[in-house]
Amino acid sequence: MYMASKLANPHFSPELCAQTTVIDFTVTQSGLEQQLLSRVVLRERPELEEQRHRLVEEVNANKKLLKGLEDDLLHRLATSEGNLLDDASLIEVLSSTKKTAAEVKDKLHNAREAEVRIGSARDEYRPVALRGALLYFLIVDMASINVMYEVSLQQFLSLFHLSIAQSDKA
Repeated sequence: MYMASKLANPHFSPELCAQTTVIDFTVTQSGLEQQLLSRVVLRERPELEEQRHRLVEEVNANKKLLKGLEDDLLHRLATSEGNLLDDASLIEVLSSTKKTAAEVKDKLHNAREAEVRIGSARDEYRPVALRGALLYFLIVDMASINVMYEVSLQQFLSLFHLSIAQSDKA
């Protein structure tokens, strides 16, 4: 069961909040700006956006690998019996974990540098995204003047894409 509300900030009783999960799907200006920035960059420089997506996936995979190595090592240390220095397999796992962790940390450092480069290249298109987000919220506020001015986000996004497609190349 779910409830939906058109209220921007609905007030629910504490009993209802304790029994449900409230999910806020409100569009924020910064969130819309990021979404529009991704769409503009994808249209103008698709290789840059693809590179950013690959970088995010790679960073997540490396962090997951690092966490798995830490968990495995901690489990082996917790279940080890006797003197730790006498356990050859534990020492072997420790050295391989240390080596792999160093490689992963190096990859994460390189990923941070690449993220900065990609971010600076994406920032060239930020004014377009900022103006688009501002324009959306201005149009949405016009609905308080007259219902005729109501517009959905989907409708705005299709007009945004159309305007980008019809604009002159920079």
